[in-house]
Formats: sequence, structure tokens, C-alpha cells
Amino acid sequence: MFQEHWKENSLEEVEVKDYSFVVFRAFLQYIYTDTVNVSPEDAIGLLDLANAYCEEALKHHCERIIRHGITTENAAMLYAVAIKYEATELEEFCFRFALNHMTEVAQTEAFMALDEMTVKNFIQRAAQHGAFKY
Repeated sequence: MFQEHWKENSLEEVEVKDYSFVVFRAFLQYIYTDTVNVSPEDAIGLLDLANAYCEEALKHHCERIIRHGITTENAAMLYAVAIKYEATELEEFCFRFALNHMTEVAQTEAFMALDEMTVKNFIQRAAQHGAFKY
């Protein structure tokens, strides 16, 4: 499972503490069966794990699952998650969703919690798409 450059490659046992049981079980299920069956919420943790282990195909599966759980309340948070994990399809989906629901999304706690650079980039992209016409 580990390539040469992983220190865990030489260990008999590898302890994983950063992920929930559900997320890590889904990761193992994917490795052995090439299938993923998690909730959109757990797919965020699985996206993190897939990113950590450079599993690009799993990242794409997670992006598709996460898209099904998007709401005006979590769109900004999911947009930030997509940027963090370089999940470009999810980033574009979240951006378009937020653009189509701009008033609701911009008033959420998740939007207010975005870091300054993410907000700036979002507003610039929104302006390029005509969100602030007069």
C-alpha cells in the first residue's frame, strides 16, 4: 500500500488516528472493492484521506458524493474544502451553486468564517460572472 518514500513502508502496524472509523473503513472498502458508500458529510473526511494518500480516483468519487449534500448553509464551507484539496470539479460546482444562491450563501455563518483570501477570490470570480451588475 505504501510506496518507498513513506516511513510507514517498513512498519508491521500502522496506526491511523486522524480519521473516524467510518471514513477509514470506507477508504479500505474503496481500495479492495473500488466502491464508495458514505454520506456527504463523511465524504469530506474521505476526501482528506484520499488526498493524503494521493488517491485521485477516490477524490473524484468523494467530489461527486459531496455535491449531493450541498445546501445554502454549507456551500461556502464546501467551496473552501474544495480549494484546500484542489478538488477543481467540486470547487466549480460549489462556486456555481453559491453564485445562484448568492444572497442566502453570503449570509451564512460558513461564508462569514471563510478566510480573507478565499472571500476575495470568490468575490472576484463572482464579479467576472456578472453577479454585481447595476
